[in-house]
Amino acid sequence: MSEWHLPPDYIVNNWTDELLNLMVEKLIDRKKKEIDAIKGRDNAVSVETLAAQSHGMVKVVKKGA
Repeated sequence: MSEWHLPPDYIVNNWTDELLNLMVEKLIDRKKKEIDAIKGRDNAVSVETLAAQSHGMVKVVKKGA
């Protein structure tokens, strides 16, 4: 319920069972996508690519330098 920023009584009093089921399904889909994105770190952008594409909007500071 905190996912939707709504108190439980609002959901109980205003949502139909169908809407709650749909929202839960969509929440599960979103959480699965988040987990897949976290596991797929090999798709991460290199620091050099990020700096080149940011056109100077991001300052890259290397540790120990």
